[in-house]
Amino acid sequence: MEPVKHVLFVDDEEEVLKILVDYFSDTGYALHVATGAEDALRIIGETPIDLVFSDLRLKDGLGTDLLNTVKKTYPGALRVLTSGYLDIRFGKIQEDQVDGTLYLSKPWNLATLKTLIAQRIG
Repeated sequence: MEPVKHVLFVDDEEEVLKILVDYFSDTGYALHVATGAEDALRIIGETPIDLVFSDLRLKDGLGTDLLNTVKKTYPGALRVLTSGYLDIRFGKIQEDQVDGTLYLSKPWNLATLKTLIAQRIG
């Protein structure tokens, strides 16, 4: 039996977290949520994370800083940064060729996000 994959969603909007958890509840992933960087770092310290999906602007920091910490702690973890402020077309996914971080501009399509995650972490 394959081990459970752990997915962490980080956003300061609790409604967004609820939507993500509801949508991904049938995937078999262990879902974790955090409303800020401090909560996310606590979870990362306690749980082996396979994917972190973080908003750029958090109540207590930046998603970019959080994802840099994730990269150091879990180098194999998929990192996705999302924001309405990214300079890419809405809903488009871009991958940083240097560090592998995925950038996804808002609004995003949940079905596309689910497919992306399934393809990248199983």
